[in-house]
Amino acid sequence: MKTKSTTKIAMMVCALFMGTCIFFSCSDQGTKEQLEKIEFEKQELQKQFDSIMFNHEKVKSENNLYAEQFAEKDSVISAQAARIKSLLAELSARQQDGTATPAPAPTTKTSKLREQIKELQTTCDNYMRELETLKAENEALKAENEQMRAAMEETKEANEKLVSENQSLEQKIENAKRLVTTDVTATPMRKKCGGKGFKETKQSKKLETVKIEARILQNDVVDPGTKTVYARITGPNNRVLCNGTAEEFSFDIDGSPLQYTAKQDIEFDGSARKVVINWSRNDNVKVVKGNYRVTLYADGQEIGKTSFKLTK
Repeated sequence: MKTKSTTKIAMMVCALFMGTCIFFSCSDQGTKEQLEKIEFEKQELQKQFDSIMFNHEKVKSENNLYAEQFAEKDSVISAQAARIKSLLAELSARQQDGTATPAPAPTTKTSKLREQIKELQTTCDNYMRELETLKAENEALKAENEQMRAAMEETKEANEKLVSENQSLEQKIENAKRLVTTDVTATPMRKKCGGKGFKETKQSKKLETVKIEARILQNDVVDPGTKTVYARITGPNNRVLCNGTAEEFSFDIDGSPLQYTAKQDIEFDGSARKVVINWSRNDNVKVVKGNYRVTLYADGQEIGKTSFKLTK
């Protein structure tokens, strides 16, 4: 009887031991599955976080021009990223000691981590929208400035054209105020036999006078009054034929003195008229053979020219 009782107790103890083993085995299996689930979620959250930060850093590097304007917003993103990194590190540390950690703790951390990653994504999205808005405003301002620059350039060109046209008109008016001659002739002459009158000569040694004639055209723009017409005769050696010194026989042209040969005062009233200038050579003036140029001046400007040739 005693043996049967002992056997029954042993069987009960064995059953209790097996049940305990089965309980702890099932409990360990549930904990393992939960830790694997948490690890999977952590990896997914890590990927989301890495993707968000990669895109943010890319946007920053492509828009360095706006770094200073978005420095404060960027610091907010950096602070959020730091908190998320801290949670990821803490979650990893708890998982490594998972057998000693109550199951709810990692689950709470993943929920908090998910919320903060969502907040980070929202912050980065707002950052991107504000950046795109600013870029669009800058592009619009740039286009407006370009239009203004083009308009200013067009105005400048128009003003320059107007100035050029005015200068051209002023030059035309100035040119119109200048006396103009036609039919300019210069005739070298000597006295006729018997001393009565002069006739043309081609010999330099017989030259006694040069008769210069020209017709001044009508000009109603030129101020009427007394006009002095200067004749300048230069020989083949570029020396000016003159009966005196350069100081005695000179006039002003473009602010500089110019030696002349002879001059004649005329009264000009705007009508066409003839002018005659006679130059008589002094005995001390040497004349050689060659070509001679005759240039007429009035009011400080050249008004006509001609030439003649002398032989020996």
